[in-house]
Amino acid sequence: MKVHIVGAGPSGSIAAINAARSNHDVVLSEEHSVSGIPENCSGLFSKEGLESLSSYFNYKKQVVNPIHGANIHFVDQKLSIRRKDPVGYVCNRSAIDQILVEQAESEGAKVNYNEKISGNFHSTNIIGADGPMSHVANHFSFEKIQRYATTMQATLPYKSEDPHMVEVFLSNKLFPGFFGWIIPQNHDFAEFGAGALIPNSAIEAWHNILKLKNLPYAKPRGWLIPIKSRKQTSKRHGNYNVLLVGDSAGQVKSTTGGGLIFGGNCASIAGKFFHDPLRYDLEWRLRFGPDLFAHSMVHKYLRSQSDSGLKLLGRRLKKLNCDDYLSIYGNMDRPTKMMGPQIIKHVLKNICGVS
Repeated sequence: MKVHIVGAGPSGSIAAINAARSNHDVVLSEEHSVSGIPENCSGLFSKEGLESLSSYFNYKKQVVNPIHGANIHFVDQKLSIRRKDPVGYVCNRSAIDQILVEQAESEGAKVNYNEKISGNFHSTNIIGADGPMSHVANHFSFEKIQRYATTMQATLPYKSEDPHMVEVFLSNKLFPGFFGWIIPQNHDFAEFGAGALIPNSAIEAWHNILKLKNLPYAKPRGWLIPIKSRKQTSKRHGNYNVLLVGDSAGQVKSTTGGGLIFGGNCASIAGKFFHDPLRYDLEWRLRFGPDLFAHSMVHKYLRSQSDSGLKLLGRRLKKLNCDDYLSIYGNMDRPTKMMGPQIIKHVLKNICGVS
């Protein structure tokens, strides 16, 4: 069978690799002259998430900085979550994109660079991996994504107090509907970023993250992030089988905007079931839908709070020693793994003194 994949980012390349490994005829279209340029996304990923994609690339060669935890600021209330061993890694994101598309090509996919798709599809089996404003989704009349955030980020000189801890800033006054962040790259540089839920201004959020650290203005790069999954991510349209993956499908953590791990894993399913849209949609929702829904619910709650409400939440979480709990059981990608008897025991211990 032949499949046409539009977009050679990580999701498109992983779908191409999986389809090629099943001996299908794969055409991968990329509108730029090279994949991964320009770099628009942060390179911080969970260790567990990277391991889930290790059959497609060796992430260990792309590690820039190991991350052991995060300081989460609920306005002026800080929750520190830390482990002895790394829970995540800052990686060279552009290199990962390029490695994945090269892997797809080495496994038999035909990669067409500088090819902008506007209806000239190479097959009746199509996977749209062409980003949050997907042409494939628009062309085949998929219902639009209902919620987006815009982000601004730049790597700046900065000496972190702890270069292995990420800083997260929650404030709906400074970063309405999203958050600000500092991700250390090493002892001397860090990625600063800030976002806002549309229609709020990401530019104002960018100014605010710089003011927090008394830094002069620096020109950022921007990106659009879907904050809600599409209700429909596949369909039969006449003779066409059409699937959407990654940002095109909204397979993104609403809490952070991170999409490589979920998008990559969903793309592996798409590469296997590109000829069966219903099976694809069922498979990815069964495997990853509960966690994406949990991220969506947390984000919905956080964006609904005033700054005084976020402060109160921070104080309550500290009172319940949630930093200790998350240091042991926290999971950057799969919040459902944190739910179980252990959380009930922790709450009872801290409220009632039950051990």
